[in-house]
Amino acid sequence: MISTVASRPLASPQIRRVNRAYILVGVAEASFVPFLPIFLLERGFNAALIGVVTSAAGLASFVAAPIWAQLADRGWRAERALVVACGSAAAVVLVLALPGVPVILALAIVALWIARSPLASLLDAIALHRLGAARTTGYARIRMRMSAGWAASAIVIGGLLQVTGYWLIPFLYAPLIAIFAIWAWRNIVEVSEPPIRTPRPRSSSVGDMRQAIGALSGFLVSVFLLGVGFGATGNYITLQIDALGGGALLIGAAAAFQAFTEVPTMAYMHLLVARFGTRRLYAAGCAIYFALFLSWAFVTSPLWIALLRLVAGVGFGFIAVGAVVIADELIPPQLRATGQALVKSTMFGLAPIAGTLGGGLVYASLGPSTLFVASAVVTAAAGIVGLTSVARRRPAVPDEEAIQVPLEAEPAAVGAP
Repeated sequence: MISTVASRPLASPQIRRVNRAYILVGVAEASFVPFLPIFLLERGFNAALIGVVTSAAGLASFVAAPIWAQLADRGWRAERALVVACGSAAAVVLVLALPGVPVILALAIVALWIARSPLASLLDAIALHRLGAARTTGYARIRMRMSAGWAASAIVIGGLLQVTGYWLIPFLYAPLIAIFAIWAWRNIVEVSEPPIRTPRPRSSSVGDMRQAIGALSGFLVSVFLLGVGFGATGNYITLQIDALGGGALLIGAAAAFQAFTEVPTMAYMHLLVARFGTRRLYAAGCAIYFALFLSWAFVTSPLWIALLRLVAGVGFGFIAVGAVVIADELIPPQLRATGQALVKSTMFGLAPIAGTLGGGLVYASLGPSTLFVASAVVTAAAGIVGLTSVARRRPAVPDEEAIQVPLEAEPAAVGAP
């Protein structure tokens, strides 16, 4: 007798554990990422050097994430790779607390990005596998948990750093990501379903990578352009809020505002996907960011800059869910982690090299308004390419891994999530 994972609802025990994993990762990441530019600023880096360091970290992430993903796809499994990556990040981030020369600090940031690089793609691969055929409409309702955890953490951590200063950041991130690693080992790795072996062609890791890149080629151009826009604005909007008089609390609130609107957007994405399709929603997200970046070019109030992040949450909800689902439809199931890693490492690893380097130079020499206008133009191009590059994508590949499970797996339930 067999059961069908494709019909497993979001209320199943396995999916509930994945929901909690997204929350915990969101809480941990929000204790570090929104505040990194000011942390580096206080350690003696200017805007241009921040761009250099984060670009180097992005390059390292771009190289490392597919390697992590190949380890997951070819034997480790995504669950174990996720735990190892989180444990590595917890150890490396403590180096940032040590007094030292800027070069040591920069190398520590690069090493941390290598450790962090696969977190999102591995989590997504785990969630997509457990969702089975329901992944197109069900993924967004899992991913919104990360935004909820991020929002709560960013507000609390921002208020705390407003009082203590930014030196506390490594001592916050290390225990939070370590706690997640321990929790994931006990609740995801040790209780995960036995691996389902599916026939796959004999190939090398290089061959797998070529196959994945070929399947995603046009879409990777779009996410690269979008990542350039994100990289050019991400660090420098934080510096702009700080320069205009906003403190850690407002910086944290700005990050939380975006997450606040991501949650309801993702909660209703299954309805929007059914009505408009992921390709159009992805392009709509790019259009929202185009308008947002143009607005930032002319707004001079740090509070209004932060409040405009509420609009960003809607756009990011469209983009984050659309990119994951589109990539999953284009990539063979046996290369799921690799495909997700390629998209994320391109958008948040390779593209920010150009974005942060160029953004730092433009911010320092021509000012923030020019930077945000240029970012808007690049983001508009990303939307156009995304809308056209996958216009005739093939139908979703059936998930061979999720068709049959052993008898000891949990029974299936009837009905879509």
